[in-house]
Amino acid sequence: MTANPMGALRPAHGYLPAFPRVPTTARKPKKRPLTYRRTDTGLIAYHHRQPVAWIVQGYHSGQLNQQPKTCHFVDVAYHRQTTHGINLETADFETVTQAVTFINGVFGGAA
Repeated sequence: MTANPMGALRPAHGYLPAFPRVPTTARKPKKRPLTYRRTDTGLIAYHHRQPVAWIVQGYHSGQLNQQPKTCHFVDVAYHRQTTHGINLETADFETVTQAVTFINGVFGGAA
């Protein structure tokens, strides 16, 4: 038996015609959810592996009407796209749940 140097054998009626190029339809990009990672200071929200928001719990001790007063809060810092670039915006909330709901709304309900 001898080897065929031309590769595969040619069919008797010739080669099959090539398939016409069919344009592929653009797929809708998947909505990837926001992912949250706990840190020593709070939470960081990531979208497409990029940090987009920071959630930090805090408190303030002071006085109100000559009485000691402590108030707890949650600060949120997040990136916001503008016509001139990206701003770092902030918001304050009473609970982490409110802060997470806000961030999910800001980023189009990605979560």
